[in-house]
Amino acid sequence: MKWITEIVSIEAYKITCKWNNNEIKTIDLESFILKNAKSEKSSFYQLLDKKRFNEVKCDGTTIYWENGIKMIDYDGMEKPAHLDIDPHVLYEMTSKVIHIHESV
Repeated sequence: MKWITEIVSIEAYKITCKWNNNEIKTIDLESFILKNAKSEKSSFYQLLDKKRFNEVKCDGTTIYWENGIKMIDYDGMEKPAHLDIDPHVLYEMTSKVIHIHESV
């Protein structure tokens, strides 16, 4: 299983990440967002705003946007939660290896 360990750079709907196998690869999310943001009700609709897209963060496993969705917690209360994308899905969307970071 591959996961994201850090974000290296962010540009227009593209995020370059370092993966746990030391690959540095770019994820182009433009077509993914356009496909999944057809309605304002979609969680991904907010990512059409480049400023919001650029707020992406990494938790050491995948990328996410804070307060991107609302969820019903175990106590029945609605709470904000992270909007994230499965790292396996993201890895399948990456372009070729830009660089393999050598561990020292």
